[in-house]
Amino acid sequence: MSEDLPLHFDHVFQMWSYSKSHRKLVLRGRPAQDYDEFVDVVFSDVLGMKVASSYPRLSVSIAADASEVDDFLEMPERYDRGFVNLEVSDGTRRGFVVCKRVVVHRGTGWYGQEHASDDTPSS
Repeated sequence: MSEDLPLHFDHVFQMWSYSKSHRKLVLRGRPAQDYDEFVDVVFSDVLGMKVASSYPRLSVSIAADASEVDDFLEMPERYDRGFVNLEVSDGTRRGFVVCKRVVVHRGTGWYGQEHASDDTPSS
């Protein structure tokens, strides 16, 4: 896991992209009144997920209860392969992402854009 958890953001995020072939999910926070940069939360090597299309604020943490994930994925042996259960929430709605890595990209552009700045430590 690349980022220190839990992560908390006090602005709007939306599900921006999901690539099944690359197993990558991006939740994007766009610039707005109280912040002037894009914030992309990028989940890599995604095994399964259940997320809302948008969140008025976003928290990402290690899931305390994995029973819903276990029922959804029907693959509890994933723990032996380095996957982690993450809870994705806005304080009201809860979802989950099962993945191997999460990183945060910040900048005036967006993740994958040529001129975007990136303050995420490399791993």
